[in-house]
Amino acid sequence: MKRLVNICSVFLLGAGLAAQSAVAETLLLKRELSRAPAFELKTPYGDTVRYPKDALGNPTVLMFWPSWCPYSRALQPYVEDIWTDYLDAGVNVWTISIKETGDPVATMQERGLNFPLLLDGDPLLDTYLITRTPWLIVIDGQQKIVYTRPSNPPTPIHVAKDVRRVLNSLLGDKSVPMPASFPLPYDLHLKDKSELVDRTAPEPIPTEQWVAWVDQYIAHLKPEERRADIAPRGPLKNGKAALALAKSLWAEAYGVAELRAQAPYRAFFRKDHWIVMGQGLDRQLGQGLVLAVRADSGQVIRMSRGDQ
Repeated sequence: MKRLVNICSVFLLGAGLAAQSAVAETLLLKRELSRAPAFELKTPYGDTVRYPKDALGNPTVLMFWPSWCPYSRALQPYVEDIWTDYLDAGVNVWTISIKETGDPVATMQERGLNFPLLLDGDPLLDTYLITRTPWLIVIDGQQKIVYTRPSNPPTPIHVAKDVRRVLNSLLGDKSVPMPASFPLPYDLHLKDKSELVDRTAPEPIPTEQWVAWVDQYIAHLKPEERRADIAPRGPLKNGKAALALAKSLWAEAYGVAELRAQAPYRAFFRKDHWIVMGQGLDRQLGQGLVLAVRADSGQVIRMSRGDQ
């Protein structure tokens, strides 16, 4: 019998009374999964990811989520930061859409997310004993599950810190320093009402408007223009690498606090250039941090605040 979703919290067995469902959940949670099962899933681009083969013996973070779940949405920016921060350390991060009623690719675009996405993960609900969303686990290089997100964490920040600590324990001398601060989560997760702040976000800017702005931005770049004070970083094969470079340079130049205030970020490949932009809550076209870099050499052309 298929499990049904109880809005972002617990997958229940059947459709019986609440007491029967509670018993079913208890039985599910008593089942322990110590080793991550193998799987094959497609990316939005049609490529196949095969676990554990494609993990290459490195630590792996898996996050299972549907686009309608607010708890998943609140955790996603922290998973995005983990993905970019641990990229150079070889950590794999795959997010997997499950129980989907919408379009996860469009959802990621609307939220300014760039982490790797795998589609149609429902066949893994049973093999991974998934009972709630978001379901997040950390796996070591030998397929051993070493962390599972608890059922009721105080905030997504607590989850992010736990995941980073576990990854660092696995990485040893490749560990990544803990951020000096974390952006506040959605009010949905806050247990202390004193932490509540006004975070009403405007509607996201459609992708076609960003593309038009990027084309105009590139048109104003001078052929001889480049940042001579920043050495070329080598070829940037994809948006993931371009985003990681931008965040590293921005943090160094403007500070971690301003970097995090610029989230979410967008990256576009146009005319042999990667253009990476910070949006922030204002989501004003071109008013955040901007990085223009050549894809073939990693040579930074321009790095600025807004339209400078």
